[in-house]
Amino acid sequence: MLEYTFRIRHKGCWTETVNEAFPGVSATIIYSYRLTGTSITMIEATGVHEDQVESLVEWLADHEVMTTAQLVSYHETREMAFISLEGDYRTDTEPVLNVLLRNNCFPTIPATVSNGREHWSVLASTHDEVSTTHEELRDIGSVEVDALRQPELGRLLTGLTEIKQAVQDLSPRQTEVLARAIGHGYYDSPRGCNIEELAAMDSANTSTVGEHLRRSEAKILEAVGTMLDRD
Repeated sequence: MLEYTFRIRHKGCWTETVNEAFPGVSATIIYSYRLTGTSITMIEATGVHEDQVESLVEWLADHEVMTTAQLVSYHETREMAFISLEGDYRTDTEPVLNVLLRNNCFPTIPATVSNGREHWSVLASTHDEVSTTHEELRDIGSVEVDALRQPELGRLLTGLTEIKQAVQDLSPRQTEVLARAIGHGYYDSPRGCNIEELAAMDSANTSTVGEHLRRSEAKILEAVGTMLDRD
């Protein structure tokens, strides 16, 4: 098994120029696939001010490879928009995911878009699959390889187990407060709420809510730390 991480400036795709039109916006490609000749894509765009939402959707809809773009939802406090896209890609602007999947390369996390490039991390079984994928990607854009390595699956699985156990070890109150903080965007950037607003939703005072969060964070981050140790 190989982990192949790369960046691609996808010629003719909306990902190539979106940051020129909207410099402060970043995007995550939640999914993308081709159905009867049409590409169906869902993106999560962050850093989208309320007065930019309509123009961003219109810009995507007017792009040469797109047929329609539709706003699914917008979270004002998080400045986050979910947008559904339908595209009629020419051969030289084929979706990257199509190239990956037909060569048995499977994304490990959703791709992100920044500075005019798509950032992908995939798993492949053989060097031949990676080589073929890389050559086909070069047909649709400029590709920069960030890493090609053996994934540390054992450490990853161990770390995930420890994180799961840490979450299970939270007290009911810690779980309640942490879930509320996540749900209301306390950990978003920018924050969707502050500690005082979280306390106002709870029966406890600000210091108590903060203590629940600190204890929860300490337990989970201690487990995460095992995945960061590469020595």
